[in-house]
Amino acid sequence: MACTHLFSHSAGPVPQQVTALTGLDAAAVATLNAIDSTPGLQHVLTERPLRLFDFVVVGRLCLESPLATPVLAFVQQQMQIDTAQLRTLQEYCEVLSAQLQQALEQHLAGPSGAAALAPLHRRAQQLRTLFEQNAETLRPALPAVVTLGFDEGRLQMLRLALLLVQELRHTKSSHPFLQALPRLAALSVAATEAMSARLAAIHQTDRLELSLPELVLLYQAMHVCALAFVSDVLGTLGMEAAFPTTATTPNQTTGSSRQAVAGLVVGFTRWVEQEFGQEPSVQIARQEVAELAGTLS
Repeated sequence: MACTHLFSHSAGPVPQQVTALTGLDAAAVATLNAIDSTPGLQHVLTERPLRLFDFVVVGRLCLESPLATPVLAFVQQQMQIDTAQLRTLQEYCEVLSAQLQQALEQHLAGPSGAAALAPLHRRAQQLRTLFEQNAETLRPALPAVVTLGFDEGRLQMLRLALLLVQELRHTKSSHPFLQALPRLAALSVAATEAMSARLAAIHQTDRLELSLPELVLLYQAMHVCALAFVSDVLGTLGMEAAFPTTATTPNQTTGSSRQAVAGLVVGFTRWVEQEFGQEPSVQIARQEVAELAGTLS
């Protein structure tokens, strides 16, 4: 069931990369799920043992990923069991699938033993790595809390803020600001990259639906951008050329672009606080930003 759920969203990076690495896809998973007899299982073990191995490994990884939440919820609903019973079932499945994976490893290795196990372990680790690196893309879609419209200045400002966050994350420095940046929980690497891709694909006239976590991400990114522009961070890190502060914006007629950046950021972040300030995630994000700002004093 976990594999079926994974490939029901085949456009995502995880199912696409799993298919590229293993050949598993929705059709292959459906075929394996349809095995309902010992002769059928023996046939697969004889003809496609590696396919079955991949199926078990991917299924286990699905249940260790954010996909576990909707899958287990469906199982609980279908079986009409309580939380304790669900947990018992989950633990049983974890043990059984681990034993099955081990048995398949031994079957595939055959008389070659340990020498043949190494490639299987590398294959399993490759799959684990791609699940871990793309975990954010597996989270169930959350309901939108707001739909944003843009003018060109604000759209470019949001893109700039996300780009700056990514550049600062990849900058090696002992600067306290950079050391504190990873503590902003909403700005995970995967979530930031995903939002950057979304903003890159929209136009000034488009409207963008955002879940609360996505809104909090933009809220923190805009704060990071403002703090970097109005402080000495960019100059200290030698990044002023990459992020010049002399470009104009549609609303800028006088004053420095630093002030224009600050104005756009304040307008956005104040709106978020006014509309969603009662949300715990926004309150936490605001506290994390305050602590980040404290590194500049």
